[in-house]
Amino acid sequence: MSAAAALSPWSLRAQAPEYGWLVPAMARLPDALAYPMARWRGAINARHDRDWVSLSLGHRHVAAMVEQGLAQLLPPEQVADAVVERFETVAREEMEARALQLRGLSHFDIEAAQALDTLATRPPGRGLVLVTPHLETFVLGIAALASRGTRVHPVMSIVSEDPRVHPAIRAHFRLKYSGLERHLQGGKLADAETSMRYFYRMLAQGDVVVVLADAPAPPDGPGVCLPFLGAQRKVAQGALRLATQSGSLLAAFACHAHGGRRHSVALSPLWDPQDDAQATYARAFAFMEQHIRVNPARWWGSHLLPLYPAC
Repeated sequence: MSAAAALSPWSLRAQAPEYGWLVPAMARLPDALAYPMARWRGAINARHDRDWVSLSLGHRHVAAMVEQGLAQLLPPEQVADAVVERFETVAREEMEARALQLRGLSHFDIEAAQALDTLATRPPGRGLVLVTPHLETFVLGIAALASRGTRVHPVMSIVSEDPRVHPAIRAHFRLKYSGLERHLQGGKLADAETSMRYFYRMLAQGDVVVVLADAPAPPDGPGVCLPFLGAQRKVAQGALRLATQSGSLLAAFACHAHGGRRHSVALSPLWDPQDDAQATYARAFAFMEQHIRVNPARWWGSHLLPLYPAC
């Protein structure tokens, strides 16, 4: 597949009915229909590189980047099937995110008792920065970690509001975020581009901030060099800076799917990054790597791996 190949006209025209009707319709169906349909949709999207980023830019490139990323993590003979599973995972995440919005957290069976017990050991009034990768349906993990009353504030990006993104996909993200926000015990989603002061205020009052941390550092910008997925890579430093500058604790979590509505959440120990910030961040990334390697195909941030600057 050429990285610059144009998307077919039907791929572009299908965005409105797909995100405006099909995805929410699947979220309302019984499991016996919803999950096979999501997998079917993901397989079609893999075949035609219908990731929302490719759709927004109008050319096929995400699947090629996923292939490059997964080739660093898997034997060559497993890569093609893993690319398909990555798209199937995204399709399931999109459906489950809308199910959370439409049907609530009680619709899911999430095992998070041990993670919640660890979270409860946080000293009163001490902020916590939680990092997690783009792994499976991470929004369910965020909602589950707030389920005992912890106020949680996820960091989002305004990239989904780019005018090149189809209005139906923009609406999908807004509904996804509003559905998650209802489960955050008064917390709210805010964007990284304009709302960092808000996150510092929330940490100062002892709340939890969640950052999707598996992002590469800018090629010529600041970052943190650490071992991640088999190499020394320069990763974005935003979450670490949040924790150290606010005097907060740092931890990592991952959410895994176990078939149908069943999920589990794993949480690392709560670390204090003040003594050795880089070593603490390396521990958080080692935790994320451990969970990504359970099934790299379900890490739908794998298209980012070729973009990490080397150290």
